[in-house]
Amino acid sequence: MSSEPLDAVADLVVAPDGREIAFIRWGGGAGVPVLLLHGVTDSAECWGSVVRHLAGGRPVLAVDARGHGRTPLGDETFTIGALASDAAEVLRVVVGGPALVVGHSLGGLVAEEIAVTEPGLVAGLVLEDPAWDTGAPTPGRAPEFLQGWLSMFAGVPAGELERWARRENPTWPDDEMVTWARSKTQVDQRLGLVAHDWHGRDWVEALAQVACPVTLVTGDQTRGSIVGTLPVERAAALLGDLLVHVPIEGVGHSVRHEGLATYLAAVDDALARVDATDEGHAHP
Repeated sequence: MSSEPLDAVADLVVAPDGREIAFIRWGGGAGVPVLLLHGVTDSAECWGSVVRHLAGGRPVLAVDARGHGRTPLGDETFTIGALASDAAEVLRVVVGGPALVVGHSLGGLVAEEIAVTEPGLVAGLVLEDPAWDTGAPTPGRAPEFLQGWLSMFAGVPAGELERWARRENPTWPDDEMVTWARSKTQVDQRLGLVAHDWHGRDWVEALAQVACPVTLVTGDQTRGSIVGTLPVERAAALLGDLLVHVPIEGVGHSVRHEGLATYLAAVDDALARVDATDEGHAHP
């Protein structure tokens, strides 16, 4: 099985300041487009199972965050706002209208930031175990967990990383081991050296500013899921009927890899909600 659908098109958007933002596009059709935002040290390639499920009737795009995949890191502070600005630019240029924005971990924060700052571009959100709590701020430095995480991959060949992933994650979709490993060889190791700011907002409280349907997919904290009961309860209080919470037992932080069928059903439900309210305009 190929690691990408056959109609994948890798392309670039040039931001107003001249920076290149890399993305991959699949599929087409009149359905509400989907934008996929990966977690830290992953890449736009790491969505194979989701893309194969969705790309038959709608455009699906995935963006490489700064320092990941084919998007240069630059020297600026690595902020959620900057990543959201990049992703929003891709939406404006390529789609030209609202999309269902799906984000995993770091990508969940980016998705939420777009919904707050560019609400006209977001028809709905799917937040997969979003990184609402990354520990105490480390001003001017990368989060502690990231520095250690990056060092695990530095200089390790993709084949060795793939073998490690297969041993550690035997239930993951087989072909996604390849893209996971490749993403680790592509991530810019300077990501651990540039300044970071992941705490631009209280991400749970910021949900009060989100006006679109939100699907929150979480795993089991005993297996490594990072969203606990209290944030979920607060999200429900803030969003009311806009929130659908989908807890998946027995899976960790990589929810979609470990609980794919339930995850895809949750995405389908989110799409049904936004498709029902879409005005039916054609999408490129």
